[in-house]
Amino acid sequence: MVKIIPYTPENLAVALSNDSTPPTVIKEKNHYKYLVHYLGEHGIKAKAIVIEDRYISKDFLHDFASYYALCFENFSKFCKRIHFFDKEITEAELDALLLEENEEMNAGFWMRHYLGFVVVKPIPVTVIGYTVLKTYEEGSAVGRRHFWGLRNYHVHIFGRKVQLKSLAFQEQDGVLAACATTAIWTMLNKAATDYHTILKTPAEITSDAAKMSFDGSRLFPNKGLDLAQICQAIFNSGLVSEVKKPDYVLREKNRVISNSYLRRILRAYSPLGIPIILIIKVPGNSPDASHAITVMGYRMTPLSNKKPRKDIRWLADNIERIYVHDDQWGPFARVSFNGRFELNTPWTQFHPGQLPTSVTNIIVPVYPKVRIAYEDILEIVVGLAAILRLLLADSLVADLVWDISINYSEEYKQQIRTEKIDAATKLRLMKESMPKYVWVASAYIGTEKIMDFIFDATHVRKGMIFTEVLCFPEELPAILLDHIQRNREGFVKLFTHPAAIEYIDFLIHRLSAITQVNTTMAN
Repeated sequence: MVKIIPYTPENLAVALSNDSTPPTVIKEKNHYKYLVHYLGEHGIKAKAIVIEDRYISKDFLHDFASYYALCFENFSKFCKRIHFFDKEITEAELDALLLEENEEMNAGFWMRHYLGFVVVKPIPVTVIGYTVLKTYEEGSAVGRRHFWGLRNYHVHIFGRKVQLKSLAFQEQDGVLAACATTAIWTMLNKAATDYHTILKTPAEITSDAAKMSFDGSRLFPNKGLDLAQICQAIFNSGLVSEVKKPDYVLREKNRVISNSYLRRILRAYSPLGIPIILIIKVPGNSPDASHAITVMGYRMTPLSNKKPRKDIRWLADNIERIYVHDDQWGPFARVSFNGRFELNTPWTQFHPGQLPTSVTNIIVPVYPKVRIAYEDILEIVVGLAAILRLLLADSLVADLVWDISINYSEEYKQQIRTEKIDAATKLRLMKESMPKYVWVASAYIGTEKIMDFIFDATHVRKGMIFTEVLCFPEELPAILLDHIQRNREGFVKLFTHPAAIEYIDFLIHRLSAITQVNTTMAN
């Protein structure tokens, strides 16, 4: 049975209800409050709801078999699925679309007007099941929204296949999954597209985490996972975790992640395309209670020519907002930064006292072959930054800005094609054998990139992991080479890395080669 109704907040509450959860209960849920805003005029502008009854959700079917089928209560295995469109539609118009033989015309309609779906589970209260909704408008990485944790979904609806770029969401049910399990499930929805990572159901993820809950009680109903259990579940799905610990001591010895560090970690690891999990403290929770959310996007302002300053400035500082899946609110929730260590989340927005949220840990899922962490590259970049600042101190017309990020080498080779370097260097680098993953540290003067330093992300931490140096202004290699040669011994001391001498000598070697090529081309 299919039912079509106009989109209104009241009709949304009715559509999200089931036999054991009436619209009055739905309206009290955080998810309803959030979806009213997300689907409304200030969000993705829904105009129509199409309700599909007796829908079989594979994810709920696994949960049904694992738990609900064994209950005395006769829970149904059938869900309903509600679809959203950004234009009004009648049943006759929908029928005509389904029968339309012109595939190009038909695909155009779905691409323009289909906003996605929400599965409504037939259980009490925690009704929001597998959900795939269109994002806010997306743009380039700098200056617009950048959703790096999305994938393509093929939605089968009444005999039609519609492609939608998004990231799946669902609410924790508190039985087979708590917030951490749902955050992992969300992350795996993207990571599993590489065919090396296993996408599992919430019940399977919870079982992977441990044999019992963190407090020693039984695993189901689930009370949540601790940090070690989260990492264990991620490991059992084919990834490993880098856990970033607090770098800022708040009042009363409460340790948190600073907003500067959070921005830099998100910027550094986002090119891998794997969503990142944050452990947060939310207002209203007990001091020991934590909550897990999943980050898959950010909004960044463009670089600008700012006055030079003495400390290191990061491109990541331009991230002004992040987008998260919070299973207690909804998909693509906006989170902004407040000062040095606080976040404005929906938890803050709807709290009576507008109390802030803070981050206590960052869990970065990475492929096992990535062995060099952000902090290992940062240690080297601090030395490189000091060398460049000493060279350019008297000539800087704008601030020196740094950017550190990990990427697939093949993706970096594609970027090289658009860089302002000579064709011979482009071809050499594009043809050169590189490790699958590379760290790239880029230096900018204002809006202009001046250097790229490339590192092997699969090496060993204490080794010499430099693989390449690129200089974009043609005159820079010769000037920098002379600068380093004249101050070699002193510059070695700027590095705390055990391979400091090797790094300096590699710089001299590569800059000499670049200078020689530039001289030959000039002649």
